[in-house]
Amino acid sequence: MKIIGLDLGGTFIKCGLLNEKGEISSRWKIASPTASLEDLLTALDECVKDHLADADGIAISMPGKIDVRKGIAHTGGSYKWIVDLNIMEILEERYHVPVSVDNDGKCAANAEAWIGALKDVPNGLVYVLGTGIGGGIVLDHQVIHGSHMAAGELSGCVVNHKDAYSFDNLAALTGSTNSLLGQYLHKSGRKEPIDGIEFFHLVREGDSTALSVFQDFCQFTANFFFTLQTILDVDRIAIGGGISEEPMVIEGIRKATHAVMNYEGPFPLPAVEPEIVKCQFGNDANLIGAVRNFIDTKVRR
Repeated sequence: MKIIGLDLGGTFIKCGLLNEKGEISSRWKIASPTASLEDLLTALDECVKDHLADADGIAISMPGKIDVRKGIAHTGGSYKWIVDLNIMEILEERYHVPVSVDNDGKCAANAEAWIGALKDVPNGLVYVLGTGIGGGIVLDHQVIHGSHMAAGELSGCVVNHKDAYSFDNLAALTGSTNSLLGQYLHKSGRKEPIDGIEFFHLVREGDSTALSVFQDFCQFTANFFFTLQTILDVDRIAIGGGISEEPMVIEGIRKATHAVMNYEGPFPLPAVEPEIVKCQFGNDANLIGAVRNFIDTKVRR
């Protein structure tokens, strides 16, 4: 079986040719056109043109609130014009092959639960650090979508309960990679942008501001994990996103989480410390998980 995987990101559409085992034989990408449906369809034509004749189907990962059964994208993240769009129907009519679609965080969780860091783990969580915080919940070996296809949208969790609800109080603006780097710029007074590579170089060099910001970031994540554990009680949390490639991120979060989970209060709390690991598939996770969704919804239905 040959399946074209398409991961619709805000900057690039990442593409791959995969088999039914989730193995990727080739990869390519093009810039993401986020302005209109017409622009997106033109870009997708370019993505699939060299492989469509031999493909058994197309598996799509994308941001937003996605009805995985009906193929409807109710929202689309960076594709802000998407409202209740039946992208599955549109593309099946356009390309004359089966098409599946699912949320990118849930695709990442599907990949890790299928053949990655959460394989054979009954209950787990994928926690993806990027512009926001992507999430995918695995309970009883199944990726959970929820009653309204919105389970695992961790960016929207409120983290400051003292003030009125606003975007400033959301996890995405407190615990993401973007917020980590933004906090360093704010506290250091630096004007030029900084990327993760330079930031962690500063941490290793002992820059006091970088160290403080990183410690706050790990503490926030540990506290957030405690809350998630109280609700989900998973065995393992797999951390993804580009920042997860830096070893001190996993180790720093692991140490902070251990301290939080072993806090000695006036009475015992039920949350149990989860195993914290790095996601296995990195940038390929969404493609692999999209293929797993294709198999589940188009092949095994």
